[in-house]
Amino acid sequence: MPVSNRGPHGQLGVGGAPRSCSKWNMRHPVGVERRKKGRLRLPRVIRVRPSDPGKPDFDEILPTLNAAVDSVYFASKNQRYEEGMRVFITHPYSEDFGSINREFLGKVVRIDELDHGRRGIAVQILMPIYLGGKETLK
Repeated sequence: MPVSNRGPHGQLGVGGAPRSCSKWNMRHPVGVERRKKGRLRLPRVIRVRPSDPGKPDFDEILPTLNAAVDSVYFASKNQRYEEGMRVFITHPYSEDFGSINREFLGKVVRIDELDHGRRGIAVQILMPIYLGGKETLK
């Protein structure tokens, strides 16, 4: 017996498509935001350093392309980044007197090849790093 694409009242699925192509069982179209937390597309200055003492040392201060509560994405010409690499992220970063620079442990989760020798680096923020005070007792 053939399977009908029509609902109980003879209508087709969403937008005239068969019911099997409804929004519940189709992949998300490219360009649709699927993240649970939104991204801030304003550049914010961050500081990035490797956390593994066995890795080549570098210290970069650069703007983000976008950021969320639990991740940052930035462009760098540094070729030392690798997927899975652990890094210290100071987000946001400022050298101004009295600035509160919060440091986090992060993990490089994606590297995109961009133009002009740059690479897009996506870092998932894993946890904050507390260096003293009562916060270390929590």
